Amino acid sequence: MSDPKTPPRHKGRQWPYRASLPQRYAVDVESYKRVGGSIDLDSFVKGFLPEGTQSADMTRFYQFGLVFEQLLKEQVPGDLLELGTYQGRTATLLAEMARRLGRTVYVLDTFEGFDQRDVVGPDVGAKVGTFSDTSLEAVRALVGEDSVLFVKGYFPDTASELPPDATYCLVHIDCDLYAPITSALEYFYPRMAPGGFIIVHDYTSPSWAGAERAVDEFFANKPESIIPMPDGAGSAMIRKLRKPTPTDNWLLRRRASLLTEAWTKAGDSGARELLGEGWRRSEAWGVWGLGEYHEIELAVPVSAGEAVDLDLDVHAFLAGTQTSQRVIIRSGGAVIGEWSFDTANNRGVRTVRVPVGGHGMATGDVMPISVTFHPTALGIPAELNPAASEKRPLGLALHRLRLRKVA
Repeated sequence: MSDPKTPPRHKGRQWPYRASLPQRYAVDVESYKRVGGSIDLDSFVKGFLPEGTQSADMTRFYQFGLVFEQLLKEQVPGDLLELGTYQGRTATLLAEMARRLGRTVYVLDTFEGFDQRDVVGPDVGAKVGTFSDTSLEAVRALVGEDSVLFVKGYFPDTASELPPDATYCLVHIDCDLYAPITSALEYFYPRMAPGGFIIVHDYTSPSWAGAERAVDEFFANKPESIIPMPDGAGSAMIRKLRKPTPTDNWLLRRRASLLTEAWTKAGDSGARELLGEGWRRSEAWGVWGLGEYHEIELAVPVSAGEAVDLDLDVHAFLAGTQTSQRVIIRSGGAVIGEWSFDTANNRGVRTVRVPVGGHGMATGDVMPISVTFHPTALGIPAELNPAASEKRPLGLALHRLRLRKVA
């Protein structure tokens, strides 16, 4: 990585402005790691950076990292593919993604540079020998073979070597020219999983006019829109349209996967998808509830039965003259429990039984459930302790939670 105090140079011209790094990979990286961040930056970047250097298109690198994390979070199905891999730098990223996702990445290229058949139309004059300093053997050595299938030859002829019924969650097209980009979009677009990403390199690069034309023409009559990206060659990103149905909701599936028999930590945003209204920003230890009620949004398998047990490791705000607290618990419009806290019996694991029915329509095999916690005696730290700076009313503090089937 370059020195952040040194502005980048653009063809000998000093550029006075700098871009910020994604916070999860920079200033908040320790919090990101604590909540089980999906990317180990040091290992992820190894193959992407040419050996012995610290210079590369890092915006592109971070872009792929964020795309991978979204695929992982939403559990978008399908394999990965790169058409136009050159020396294999971005293919190393896709290979790491495939291994983490338990999928396959297909790496397609002539491994000999451009083919004369593609130097037509807006690309007349392109140098056929460009990008020929590569080989299948060199790319294979860099990328590795675990979860990777290499396909050498001219596309779309090589499409016959791909599984005819394959679905893709990520397709990276980096072949610069109008003809192969158009062929790739025609072949892969109908094979993209809903929510899957197509990334086309060189979209806004003045050096490759065919790339922009191919993308614009193809998506001019499609429901998806083109999102220009600020990486070095100006990639275009497109997500395959989802057709919402009552049985398809990735966030509910995500919530259902987070709450199992194992504990989910509330600290460092570990339970962020589960926390609704009434919580302040999480800290390393957990999160404070603010105001009159604190909401937890659950998703429970319909097969769980008539009720589930929700365990929470909690304590109430007690300070100064406020030595006790009562919290009423509601779900589906009804009171389902009440907890009492005092200075002798504050922090601990408490359980409430939550009815599964009465919360609205199920989404596929998952039922959404909302549980709210209502403190009856809110405390404002600054009023109870002159040394405190917190002026908001604190209620229940949450450390971790889990969901269990009723025994």
